[in-house]
This record gives sequence, C-alpha cells and structure tokens, in this order.
Amino acid sequence: MKAAILTEVGKIVVADTNMPSCGRDEVLIRVKLGGICGSDHTLYHGRFNVPLPVIPGHEAIGTVEAVGAEVTGIETGQRVTIQPNFSCGQCALCTSGHGNICPSKIRLGVDTNGVFAEFVKVPARYVWKVPDTLPDEVAVFTEPLSVGVHAMRITAPNPGDNVLIFGAGVMGLLVLQLAVSRGARVTACDLAEKRLSLAKQLGASEILGPDTSHETFLNTFDVIYETSGVSTALDKVIRLAAPLGKIVVLSLPGKDHAIPIDMVVRKELVIRGSLIYTDEFPEAIEILQSGKVKTGPLATGRVSLSGLDQFMGAFASPERVKTLVEI
Repeated sequence: MKAAILTEVGKIVVADTNMPSCGRDEVLIRVKLGGICGSDHTLYHGRFNVPLPVIPGHEAIGTVEAVGAEVTGIETGQRVTIQPNFSCGQCALCTSGHGNICPSKIRLGVDTNGVFAEFVKVPARYVWKVPDTLPDEVAVFTEPLSVGVHAMRITAPNPGDNVLIFGAGVMGLLVLQLAVSRGARVTACDLAEKRLSLAKQLGASEILGPDTSHETFLNTFDVIYETSGVSTALDKVIRLAAPLGKIVVLSLPGKDHAIPIDMVVRKELVIRGSLIYTDEFPEAIEILQSGKVKTGPLATGRVSLSGLDQFMGAFASPERVKTLVEI
C-alpha cells in the first residue's frame, strides 16, 4: 500500500509498504480522507519523543475493508471514523471514565502507524459508524469536534454569557460554534484577519484583532476557551476573565509561563484543563448531522500524500485553518 512515512524529523517520504494485517479484535480501514492537525506538525518537527519511522495522521474517514474474527457490529463496506487514542481500559482512570488521561494510552499516528496511508488498522472498540447522509468532507471533522464537545462537557456557557475564544484556529472555530448554539455571546481573539473573518461568519458577536486593545475587555468574560497554544495565553486570559469566571484550556503550549496567581484568587477564577475526549464521538457525529456546526468554511485546502512533506514545512500559515489529505 502507499503510505506517507515520517522517516526522520522534518522528512516525509511516500513509499510502498506492507498492508497491516487485521487482528482478531481489530478492523482494517481503507482511508478515503484525512485531516492535518497541529499535533501532526509537532510530530513532523520532532517535538514528540517517539521512535521513527512512523506513518502520521489520526483524523480520518474511510470504509471497512476487513474485520477480525472476534469483531461484532461492524461490517465490511461500512463508512467509519476513528477515535485515535487507545486507552488500556484497565487502570483506575479508565475504569472511572477518564481514559483520555490514561498513562498507557496509544496515540494513532504517533505511537503506532496512522491514517496517512491507503489502509490503517485499529481496535474495533475505537471505530464509529458514520451515517451515509454525512459527506466525507464533513465526517472527517468528527475527531476535532469531539475535542470541543468534551470541553463543553467540562464547562458549558449559559445563555447570555460573555464567552471568549482565545485562538481562532480550527479548534477555536469549532468551540465558537458550540458556544453560539448554546446562546452565548461570543468574542473571538486571534492575530490573523482571515480567521477573525471566519469567526464573524460563524457567529462571533465581536472580534479582538492585533490592533484591538485588550484593556477595554479586562474582567469581561464569564467563560474563556484557550485554544491558541501560545505559552503566554493563560496570563492574558486570566486578566480578561470576569470575577467568578471559568477558563478552559484545550491547548498544549509545550512550555510553562508564569501566571498572575493573585488575580486567580482575588477573582475566584476556575481554571480547568480539557484533554481530547472520552465518549463524545457519537454526540459529535449527531452535531455534524444536525448542521449546528459548519465545517465547510474551515476546510481551507487539500493536499495529496505526495504533497505532505512540502506542506508540513509551511503548515503555520495564518491563512490556513484545516487542510484535508486526499488518500
């Protein structure tokens, strides 16, 4: 099969490789369309300490090619998407419903070969059926939307709340739409004009751009979702949060930064981390079917497997939101 293989840091090679064999409790999927995530970029540039080579990619839609002997409820030919973090299912965190923070979880496209290939195999319990009415280019957003749905379960705004989305990349724009659907008044903050324009198009009442003074918005927001991944972001959003405000951090900046802890105490702020998802995939699929979240404006480009290496070198362009990978 054809696969895009990360052979060394900063180098992806498209090559023929052996098709994975399907274990007794596994499903073999023919990948049709993938999505590029920030973590793929992180892996490409060597910021994950994992053995190479590996086939990257974890966001995908495809069809079932084969099922293992012990698999039930999944049939060949069905359209499916993949929940790409495989927890152990046995530790205290897993058995209490927090498999997302399982210390032994295996990350598809990082710890094991991922979806930027013609075929991928995954454990059957992490495969979700996709309705035939949901187009591939929409269904491929199930995984990132599940991240947003999980954040909403941790802290959801009430109708009328002032909400700030700090970072209007794909995750921020998905969370923005979820907040708008709950009746919140949403402000989006970003440095890229195109992303701010998309935020307005998708329901933001106000935008904070590079020329906007944050001083005007100090102590304003009831709920803040930090999706930028900038190391100084938490310091900034603490100042923008209203007294008794709630801050949900979805991003991983990669390095620490000092925060005004006195302000956290004096305003009685609540700061929560939100890591990927647990059982949110079915809800994300339902939301995509309902049309409450629009993905068309977020898909700002496509690339083939052969173009992945060149694309990754220029991934950080602010004009891009989500690039899809044609397999």
